[in-house]
Amino acid sequence: MAEKLYGYAGKILRVNLTTSKISVEPTDEALLKRYLGGTAYAARILWDRLPAGLDPLSPDNLFIVCTGPLTGTLIPCSGSVEFCFKSPLTGIFGETRAGGVFGPKVKFAGYDFIIVEGRAEKPVYLNIFDDEVEIRDASHIWGKTVHEATDIILDEIHNHNASVACIGPGGEKLVRYASIMVDYDRAAGRCGGGTVMGSKNLKAIAVDGDRDIVAADPDKFWETAMEGMKRVGKRRNTLGILGTIGGLAGLNEAGALPTKNFQTCYFEDAPKISGDELARKYLAKRRACFACPIGCGRYAGIPGGKYLTPLHEGSEYETAVMLGSEALVSDLEAIVRASYLCNTYGLDTISAGNVIAFAIEAFERGLITEEDTGGLKLRWGDPDVVLNLIDMIVQRRDIGDLLAEGVKRVAEKLNKDAADFACHGKGLEMPAHDSRGTGKSIAVQYAIGNPRGACHVHPSWTAMWDFSRNDMGLKEFGLPEPPKDRFQETGVNRGKAFKIIVSFGELAGILVICTQAIHGTAEENLNPTRLSALLSALTGWDITAKELLTVGERSYNLKRCFNVREGVSRKDDKLPRRQVEPLASGPTKGIKVENLEGMLDEVYEALGWDKKTGIPSREKLSELGLQDVAEIVWKKQP
Repeated sequence: MAEKLYGYAGKILRVNLTTSKISVEPTDEALLKRYLGGTAYAARILWDRLPAGLDPLSPDNLFIVCTGPLTGTLIPCSGSVEFCFKSPLTGIFGETRAGGVFGPKVKFAGYDFIIVEGRAEKPVYLNIFDDEVEIRDASHIWGKTVHEATDIILDEIHNHNASVACIGPGGEKLVRYASIMVDYDRAAGRCGGGTVMGSKNLKAIAVDGDRDIVAADPDKFWETAMEGMKRVGKRRNTLGILGTIGGLAGLNEAGALPTKNFQTCYFEDAPKISGDELARKYLAKRRACFACPIGCGRYAGIPGGKYLTPLHEGSEYETAVMLGSEALVSDLEAIVRASYLCNTYGLDTISAGNVIAFAIEAFERGLITEEDTGGLKLRWGDPDVVLNLIDMIVQRRDIGDLLAEGVKRVAEKLNKDAADFACHGKGLEMPAHDSRGTGKSIAVQYAIGNPRGACHVHPSWTAMWDFSRNDMGLKEFGLPEPPKDRFQETGVNRGKAFKIIVSFGELAGILVICTQAIHGTAEENLNPTRLSALLSALTGWDITAKELLTVGERSYNLKRCFNVREGVSRKDDKLPRRQVEPLASGPTKGIKVENLEGMLDEVYEALGWDKKTGIPSREKLSELGLQDVAEIVWKKQP
């Protein structure tokens, strides 16, 4: 008889939408001890069950809802959920996270994971309460916005305590960067998870439950959880005051605010779209996810006028930049409106803003014409252009049909010159952190793809090291001192720092907690030592901090190998031309990425990857217990 799994639900719910078969299987304890849960466990499932070259919009793609051992517990910021799949935007490993309460509800219903496969003949949604799992008709809510559909579902299931993960028209129309919206406005935005749901005719998943999460050592877990809550709670007086948008003004002053499709990192009108301005004029209240002592969420709206907008959660830093300064829009009311539209239509605000800024520049260059746009003139600084393009994208109307494909595909469709100013990494649109103005760690992170493409937080914001100069409690694990000059590229132990930070960063997705819980300073975060104490008390397993970092490294390498199997190699670890050109203006004018290849060499060496191919070496994969993976990725290599 297997030992009791403390901290875990112990079950996986499987739903085949093609056959309508619903089944439950035990969570594999042996895999848990190697991968712990979350995105690492899901990566192993995707590696084992998806063949190379599979069309991400095929019914055979898997859509995995992930929790982790810490999800839904007393520890701070344990309200997250992760979704994993092969991305229809990038064609490689896809993962995306949201806060709220959906992840805890999945655990409370008695499941560590939900795996959805196949495609329903007509639109459906799942209703889950403990062992009661229904596939319900969603034909009447297909075409509804996220907010409308969520209201209808909660009424129909007669349970307003349930949490709902829902797609909008963006996912239904297979916009390749459609988001999954949790609890109305919490966005799992990146990589097209909403697109995968749309391809399966899956409108939503509603979940609730009343199962307990049991700790192996309740007293010790309570003690360590309360210590963690006290530590992370210190961030309430910083991040909690203005939310993520609170950093906008400071980044602008540092010459690190992406502006005008990444032509510069300085926006003269930044104060008009800042966190202070949002709080002063439009903020109704702050909001927090499950078990979060920080409360970085904003609840805002526009009470009247041209950009009348209902109260909703927004706008975040990424949204304000990508739908604001990137298009030279300085009207905060319009940005709040744009944020709301993306939420309720189910569009990733980062990808949407990136594509829109690219389209405006393409129009300026004559690569897109009024004939393409249906008569709309795409001009910098015009908020109505942004709002109109959001509608056109979600309706796939006129130029919106092409823009719905993502910036990489748009550039390929227009002509070869368009690729020079299409800012993406492996097809994932770059977010609101420039690889020149911020710090050179971000350049490496975007180039490698970390592992879902150009992303600043998965697995971790490596610029914590050279830009923020924050060690996150990693010094005792070998994190070197940051360079005195954040723009220095090689010869500063960048590779060693990168390996430690990404191994640590992976733990947020594996344990399924908010990244904000680990991104604080050593005195205000869940560092590896605190996480090992929490996990040991929860699971009853003796897990050291060093072993935790090894699990993170194993996960990072497995995801890289998933991408290698899809054809990714060193040749793909690159930045677009715009990102290696000197910045045009502002405090960081003239800064550029000068020696990406040298930085990659240092990082590959530290990671144990082959410098020629960018593939994790046989020795490294063997060290991590991934010998079977090594046989596949090195099979066709010389």
